[in-house]
Amino acid sequence: MNEGGTAGRPLITLQQVCIPHYRRRLYDTLGADPRFRFQVLADPGAAVPFLPLAEAPRQCEFQAATQYVIRLPYGFSLSWQPTALAAVLRRRPDLIVAQGSPYDLTAWMLTIVGRITGLPVLLWTHGLQADESGVKWTVRSLLYRLSRGLLLYGDHAKRLLISKGLAADRLHVIYNSLDSAEQSAVSERITFEDCERFRRSLGIGADERLVCFTGRLQPVKRLPWLLQALNIVVTQGKKVHLVLVGEGSDRPQLEALSTELGLNRWVHFLGAMYDESRLGLVLSASDLAVVPSGAGLSVMHALAYGTPVLLHDHVEEHFPEWEAVKERETGWVYRNGDLSDCARKIVDALFPNPQKPTMAVACRAMITHRYNSGTHAALFIDAIAKYCSLPSPGGTESTHMETAPPPAQLEHSAR
Repeated sequence: MNEGGTAGRPLITLQQVCIPHYRRRLYDTLGADPRFRFQVLADPGAAVPFLPLAEAPRQCEFQAATQYVIRLPYGFSLSWQPTALAAVLRRRPDLIVAQGSPYDLTAWMLTIVGRITGLPVLLWTHGLQADESGVKWTVRSLLYRLSRGLLLYGDHAKRLLISKGLAADRLHVIYNSLDSAEQSAVSERITFEDCERFRRSLGIGADERLVCFTGRLQPVKRLPWLLQALNIVVTQGKKVHLVLVGEGSDRPQLEALSTELGLNRWVHFLGAMYDESRLGLVLSASDLAVVPSGAGLSVMHALAYGTPVLLHDHVEEHFPEWEAVKERETGWVYRNGDLSDCARKIVDALFPNPQKPTMAVACRAMITHRYNSGTHAALFIDAIAKYCSLPSPGGTESTHMETAPPPAQLEHSAR
């Protein structure tokens, strides 16, 4: 066994650009697993706009791996962490989980090293959200073929990749999570009176409704669309407020549009908010969460507090967490590009009475059954265990580790 296994437990190295704040609970849960040791290689000072970073995981080994960004023509850039590669060559872990982006040079180098040395490398990646072809797919599929397998955020990506010829037994869906334990504790502390006080602080009357958006105020979210839909709803005589939680480049434009549409009484900009108690209060007090585009972690956040979500039906414009929204169970879906349909779904969700009380149990169940740190870690462990030898109770190694297939075997032949 290599140096990584001298302590009796396989060493798993996780290469990530940074440690987002929402990953803290997952890493701590992984690190507490008695079967493996985890080493995290990441840049603690990575500059990611509007994304707070977590401190080094408490339950995992940590080594700083500075990220260098290589700027290319036409707005493209590549990420490179030479320290991560050096650490892998020095430690020779039992398995590597690399950040699976074709724009990450580190992932390419690690998968190539894995193929040369026989070291299993898994890619943690979104995979695909829409069909892809041409040069872009050729490059992406080459990276995927070099790896031993993929850790995916959703079932939709797995289905697409299978349709592209990738072998199903190399595709492992592990979903995603926020700090579900903290959210559950916060939710239990929030009372009906707390929600009412928050609503009154914004001037929301007893017969008025509250819609929220949480996330970065960036073009990908298409938030001007949300203001346009709200304008239709208000013009119909419906008293609906909107709170926007977050910061981003679109805020000046959104504030100007709110004034132009005469919505200043109805739209409230709360700014960036990272304290879970405050975020939980906003989401608990809201009757509906709307994500006009780029739905992802914000979906999970809303559902954790029992708040249904509205998003559009072009899933390729969302992140994998869109799968958690089930029509009239955990939310609604409107026709992409149809402003009237978006406004209609908002009205249906809120009038004559908000439908949140009848959907809150299903919303929370989606998190407790799938999108939580415990399930996320368990699926992660199940996936990596297929590629690592585990010590048996008698002290010898088990033999269930998969052998490395030739790169071509990762894809089924189309012929």
